[in-house]
Amino acid sequence: MIDYSPDVQQSCFPFLDEAAARTLCAELEPLALPAGEKLYAGGQAADALYFLLSGRLAVQHPTGFAERMQVVALLDTGAPVGEGGLLADDRHAATVTAATACRLAVLHRAAFFRLVAGEPVLAIDLLRWLLSRNVLRLRKSSERLAQVL
Repeated sequence: MIDYSPDVQQSCFPFLDEAAARTLCAELEPLALPAGEKLYAGGQAADALYFLLSGRLAVQHPTGFAERMQVVALLDTGAPVGEGGLLADDRHAATVTAATACRLAVLHRAAFFRLVAGEPVLAIDLLRWLLSRNVLRLRKSSERLAQVL
């Protein structure tokens, strides 16, 4: 369980009211990740959504040249990562590594489905927010790609 605080709500769950944020925090597990450590590797089975409480994560993809990786995004406090982990039988598309020491909150798939069953409005609000974040990321990626081409 993650202890609720107004700072956690403001940085990670601004789309929820206090009661809903407290309910979500009760389903989250804490995770500390030292700088340089992988959160997960591309191709690894995905089974959770992570919220970055503090620190910075680097999202990396293979370049196609031997074992070289390219950082394609840096994620800061408040960012969700690994959203596909809420889907059954998903695999991570990227490798995510702690660029600095990080504190994360983990929402395992089973906990998410408990929310779906017991707090469907909260689950829908979470999914709506995740979708809006993904749309924003896709737009930014498309803009960067258009500049390169």
